[in-house]
Amino acid sequence: MSTQKPLKVGIIGAGGIARHYHIPSYLRSGNMQIAAACDISNEALEQIRADHGVHKLVNDYLELLECDLDIVSVCTSNDMHHPVVMAAIERGIDIYCEKPLALTLAEAREMYEAAQEKGIKTGVNFSHRRTPAAQLAKEIISSGVLGDIHYVSAVYAAGSPNYAKHLGSWRNDRARAGFGGLGDMGSHMIDMMLWWLGTDITAVAAQMSTVIKECVSHETGQPMPVTTEDHGNFIVQYANGALGYFCGSYMFTGRGYDQRAEVYGTEGGLMYNQQRPYELDVFLPPEALKKYVIVRHGGTPDTPYTTIHVPERLHGSLPGIVGQRRTVLMDFVDAYRADGPFQFSPNFYDGMQVQQVLEACQISQTTRRWVDLPL
Repeated sequence: MSTQKPLKVGIIGAGGIARHYHIPSYLRSGNMQIAAACDISNEALEQIRADHGVHKLVNDYLELLECDLDIVSVCTSNDMHHPVVMAAIERGIDIYCEKPLALTLAEAREMYEAAQEKGIKTGVNFSHRRTPAAQLAKEIISSGVLGDIHYVSAVYAAGSPNYAKHLGSWRNDRARAGFGGLGDMGSHMIDMMLWWLGTDITAVAAQMSTVIKECVSHETGQPMPVTTEDHGNFIVQYANGALGYFCGSYMFTGRGYDQRAEVYGTEGGLMYNQQRPYELDVFLPPEALKKYVIVRHGGTPDTPYTTIHVPERLHGSLPGIVGQRRTVLMDFVDAYRADGPFQFSPNFYDGMQVQQVLEACQISQTTRRWVDLPL
């Protein structure tokens, strides 16, 4: 691993995801320099300066991209991902981008192909791959101990009881966000299931609804129409014949953030709950259970599943930092510094695959029919 000189990073978009995830992840990786930050809001930039001591602050991302940078983090609204990424690719700067990758499949494909052509190193922030229980689920599924996978269910939803009174933002505008709950929340689960199963989705049928049709704009204080979906759900078929159900929603009233997934095979199953990041509920053959520490025994009619502890090797604990775990962005930095060819996932290809599923959902909603993939 080469750490001879600090990696220089530019941050485009100075909102909460940049301040609380991207910049801390870079700094915890060691030997990193946040060289510059860009946002149209001077207030957001001043917060970056106050929180992290970044001194090169600009309002134009093209000006930032003229700096001497190794990596740029794209933390903007979704509509700006494509122009910012394409400009960074043109300048030969490697890229870590927020999800979803783009507004459309055509944009995502152009970003992926341009990065491939110029040899740009890419990452997409499907951050929940780093949840310890998600890591263990991936390990168990990949081992084949569940047998042939035939069904998955994946839900990621929020449910503030005051959701209808929340101030509106770009996330409520389809022209800037592309999607609402389905893209914002559901994209994480689309990626996670593609990662876990290692097989493509071949068909989609979707429904979406906008329950709260108007809100007050955070920027103007005036009423604004809500043009993104509050709730979306869809069913899928995988290339291996498995079926699946997905939901991404803001309308699970009183539930807070609720991320769950279930996977069933011919020999066993598992149930994942993000709110229990160090445990996993499993139904496994006795021999397979022996390698794990059991938290709660199952095997009874009312409690068939056994709860196992996620092994410490998958915790992602950071030495000397209590309550913090490794992030997907930190994994990106490690891959970036590693000797040999760059190998990292989730990358722009993975982001494009998720975008394809989202676009198929939009087509299905509009035409009220099954949509076959690839598009």
